[in-house]
Amino acid sequence: MNKFSPLILILTTVFTVQVSAQEVPIDLDATKRMRNDLFFLASDSLKGRKPGTVGADIARDMIAGRMLALGIEPMGENGYFQKFPVPEYAAVDYDATALSVGRAQLQGHVDFYPVSISATAGSAEAKTLYVGYGITTENGSYDDFEGLDVDGAIAVMNVSSPDGIHPHSAYAAYHSLNQRLANLVEKGVKAVLLINPDGTASDTQEFFKSINASTVPVFFVRNDAVANKLMKRAQKVRLSVWMNERFSDGYNVIGYIHNNKRRTVVLGAHYDHLGMGGENSLYKGPAAIHNGADDNGSGTTLLLEVMRYYAQRQDTNYNYLIQFYSAEELGLIGSKYWTNHPTFPLKELEYMINSDMVGRLRDNRLQLSGTGTAVEWDETLDAPIHGLDIKKDPAGVGPSDQTSFYYKDLPVLHLFTGTHNDYHKPTDDAEKINYKGMAKLASLIYTITARTANYANLTFQKTTSSEQKTTPNFSVTLGVLPDYLFGGPGLRIDGATEGRPGANAGLKAGDVIMKIGDIAIDDIYAYMTALGAFKKGDTTALVYVRGGEEVETEITF
Repeated sequence: MNKFSPLILILTTVFTVQVSAQEVPIDLDATKRMRNDLFFLASDSLKGRKPGTVGADIARDMIAGRMLALGIEPMGENGYFQKFPVPEYAAVDYDATALSVGRAQLQGHVDFYPVSISATAGSAEAKTLYVGYGITTENGSYDDFEGLDVDGAIAVMNVSSPDGIHPHSAYAAYHSLNQRLANLVEKGVKAVLLINPDGTASDTQEFFKSINASTVPVFFVRNDAVANKLMKRAQKVRLSVWMNERFSDGYNVIGYIHNNKRRTVVLGAHYDHLGMGGENSLYKGPAAIHNGADDNGSGTTLLLEVMRYYAQRQDTNYNYLIQFYSAEELGLIGSKYWTNHPTFPLKELEYMINSDMVGRLRDNRLQLSGTGTAVEWDETLDAPIHGLDIKKDPAGVGPSDQTSFYYKDLPVLHLFTGTHNDYHKPTDDAEKINYKGMAKLASLIYTITARTANYANLTFQKTTSSEQKTTPNFSVTLGVLPDYLFGGPGLRIDGATEGRPGANAGLKAGDVIMKIGDIAIDDIYAYMTALGAFKKGDTTALVYVRGGEEVETEITF
């Protein structure tokens, strides 16, 4: 920290307080424009905007057409576009792909399948070793490898995390399957068997597909009985794999608003979604269009409006690099590709603001991630902005595209209005979006860029994971979606998965869990502590609040 004279410090403080008071007015006309755009992007005609499909191409061309109409300079590799390879499911030859556990020969596709990030050819024979979630945190609060030697073993790994896989898990920095597999390979494993015994990982963003394949065979075990056996004790396993890789084309859409300023701000959002569903879907029925209105039609629509605002103003303090990414749902592939193949000098970028799932603003509660990535963020955000109740998350790493820029040592912010029961389901539709809330978030972005313009430069700093407490391992869950923006007391839930313990006990979206067994639930950490006290088959009391009334029921894990 620099040292200033008392007089300079006083003057600087007075000045920044005045700067912090700036607040760009809300344009309510923006609600109509964003509503029209989002109803188009999230319509059935685009069929979920999966990369490599006609629907994704229509969204891509609509965005580029909007840039052209506004006179925005192309900044892709071919006009507004930057093309990159997107991995699809590899074609598996099940005559040459096999898995046996003990004496049992498993059936391909029914009991197991190789994931597309697996080595495409190879075999292995060894005893298994269960490695939990394969996670070791930076601060040492959690370590699945303590006391384990995996060299020469076939690792069995739970693809979830200690608190499940969801946009704001305390372990979001460690969810990447690529990261976990690379660690296992470095430790000397011969192959990896993935399991998901509690079903908490079906909404991850980086399972199963990635541009970077593993160097060892990687299978997902579908058979629950076999998965449970692999968790409990070492098994002799033999396996082989043969696959033919298949890729489609993904496109980033990039434009540049050149205001002849020294500094450039990146404004980004991903426009892809899940298409007809697949492994990342939380929907259990037959194939259906996943329109992805909130994820991430909302961020795309918000960025279209913000882009229009800056393109029509000449008195701004920055240049703006506008980026719409594809293949975010497959592992941040589009944004990773751009940061590794930039079409604009990285050294000229000041910071990045990412908008992902910004369409469900409730009670003015907003989460801003990345607030620890620049020294100046706290001061910028401390003054009130349109009555928003901002929950700050300092972590630069998270399950969206700002992570790609943080890894290039750039300050980042990620706007997020919370999870909900329509997440990664066909029911995430445009009529459920809070458009007035999105107009408020557009003004928030304008306010942030106005306030930061008064700094010579933002001071980048590294952050740790948002998880700061020691958390227990646990083998059971309620199957609920926590509301991570809830201020407590208790743990508010945004939904309960059908057929899981929470739903079976009658829990619904909006319920606030207050007690499990004898453990009071004050926050997510108390919730995880409570889960760690039980095993599958246990029954205990559960207390929750619904509509202001306290309810006690029984729950069986």
